[in-house]
Amino acid sequence: MKISTLFFDLGKVLVDYDFNIALGRVAARSPLALTRLQDRAYADYPLINDYESGRVTTARFFAAMKEHFRFDGSAAELELIWCDVFTPLDRHIQYARSLAEHYPLAIISNTSDAHIRFLEERHDFFGLFQKRIYSHQVGHMKPSAEIYHLALAEMGGVEEESLLIDDLEANILGAAKLGWQTIHLRPEIDLRAALRGYGLNGI
Repeated sequence: MKISTLFFDLGKVLVDYDFNIALGRVAARSPLALTRLQDRAYADYPLINDYESGRVTTARFFAAMKEHFRFDGSAAELELIWCDVFTPLDRHIQYARSLAEHYPLAIISNTSDAHIRFLEERHDFFGLFQKRIYSHQVGHMKPSAEIYHLALAEMGGVEEESLLIDDLEANILGAAKLGWQTIHLRPEIDLRAALRGYGLNGI
C-alpha cells in the first residue's frame, strides 16, 4: 500500500512522559499522600479532558488543580511541575527527521496548551511537521472521527495513503475504521522495523 502522508502521535511516540515525577514533587508540598494524589490524577477527572479539549483555559485549569491537589504553592509553580515530565525519544525523532526528507509529516495529539508551549519552546523537532493538530486547539480528541477528518483536510491527503503512528489502541482503531494505515506502537514494537514494513523511503 502506498503511503503519501505520515501522522505521528506525540506522547510515547516522539516524547516519553511520567506524571509520577510531577506527583512526587506535588506531594512534597501537599498534605495529601502520593497515593491519594495519584488517585486524583489518574481517576476519571473530567477537568483534564475538558482542558485537552480546549473547553477550559490554562489559568482556570491550574487554579482548579491547585485546589484539587491541595498544593501549597502558586498555580504558575504547579504548571511548571505538571509540564516538566517529558523526555524526548531521540531514535524516533531521528526516524521522523529522515522521513521528512521524503514525505509530508504531521502531528495529531491529545494535549493541552501548557504542555505544547512547554515542549515547543524546548525542542526543535516540531519544525519537521508541516501541520500540528492539537486537540485543545481543534476541540476534538482522538479517537473521534472529527480530529482525523480535520488532520486529513489540513494535509490534503487521502485515508488509504495516510499512516498513523500512535501508542493507544483506541486511537489506532479510530483511524483504521476510516481507512487509514496504522502502526500501533506498543512498548515491544520496533518502530524502524514497522516503518520499513511499509516500504518507506529514508528509513
